[in-house]
Amino acid sequence: MECAALSRYRLVFDLDDTLYPERQFALSGFRAAAHWARETLGQPLEGLENEMAGLLDEGHLGGLFGQVLGNRLGAEAAERHREAFIAAWRDHEPEIALFDDAHRCLTGLGLLGPGVLGGAALPPVGLISDGTASMQAAKVRALGLDGAFAHVVFTHGLGGRQFAKPHPASFEAMEQALGAPGITLVYIGDNPSKDFVTPNARGWLSVQIDRPEAESGHRRIHHAAATAPGGAPQRHIRSLDELAEVLAR
Repeated sequence: MECAALSRYRLVFDLDDTLYPERQFALSGFRAAAHWARETLGQPLEGLENEMAGLLDEGHLGGLFGQVLGNRLGAEAAERHREAFIAAWRDHEPEIALFDDAHRCLTGLGLLGPGVLGGAALPPVGLISDGTASMQAAKVRALGLDGAFAHVVFTHGLGGRQFAKPHPASFEAMEQALGAPGITLVYIGDNPSKDFVTPNARGWLSVQIDRPEAESGHRRIHHAAATAPGGAPQRHIRSLDELAEVLAR
């Protein structure tokens, strides 16, 4: 990442499907939840994780856990065990890894390893991500990014799910932490249904990372998300390797 391209910007990243494949986390959690179910409920429940993965790939996001348990145990038992089943998924230690281009980008920014800029001082970098603080923090740890960002906001930690993007509170907090006169904040995310509405409204630069599935080998969880009113990104990139060039224009 070129210093000249960063001098007037403060970069703020989304996490899921921006820095690592969110489906990877889902599959990791499905394995943990299936293990919990087999160990705790005392039933074979073989293939449970594969059933959940199949539903996810069919576009079933909400209600997936209850549906799977209902199929295997019946409605009454599913309702009784659903919350603990979800907790096993949510609270597990993730087995995830950064996208290759994200690893290169964050290394260049000095967030991983020694960086590539010879120790030059770099502007601080932020992270805004939806989700419970404990779950998102576990992902950050698993990716080797604990302590890497100058400021981190996990939106549900602001007071619950109602603070998820596009609620402005997380962006306001980031402005207070990283904003400065003459500086433009940049939000890099993947989901046009929620990621860019508020940055656009607040005068940030919005950049969508949309890696071609054929090249990355991964499909975004929300690949079919519709663009929200006012939520069209101002820039598009296919790889974080393109970010410096976009910022230099």
